[in-house]
Amino acid sequence: MNKGTTHNQIDEYSKKRTAEISDAVSSAIDKVVADTAAQQQKLLSDANERSAAIEIEYKQSLQERVAQLDAEKAVLLAELERSLNERQEAILLKARQEIDLVQNAANQEKLAVFKEAQARANQQVDQITEKVAELAAEDAQRRLQSTTQTVSFL
Repeated sequence: MNKGTTHNQIDEYSKKRTAEISDAVSSAIDKVVADTAAQQQKLLSDANERSAAIEIEYKQSLQERVAQLDAEKAVLLAELERSLNERQEAILLKARQEIDLVQNAANQEKLAVFKEAQARANQQVDQITEKVAELAAEDAQRRLQSTTQTVSFL
């Protein structure tokens, strides 16, 4: 055996083995890369599925909360309406009472004016009655004097 041949053989063996190792390493790396890509794709797919599920759950929860808030709002608005109606009734009742008081006071004043006018009318009637009585008495007195004078002439 020749030293050069042995050396060539070792060199060729070494190159062949290095190439085989490099191919095996490259194949192993390719497999790791492919597995990693597959895992990343699975992770992305799982993330998308979970994200879609979360979105659906969120929308449903949001719709339920909006419905709950709408119900609470309706209750509050009904209570507000009832309260406003009660206050409106109180305002109207007070206004009616105040109007009644004003009308009663006006009626009392009108009645007082009527009574005063009636008293004045009665006073005037009394004065006229007295005047008529005076005039009747004067007339009777004149007639009596006239009759007395007529009798004297005869």
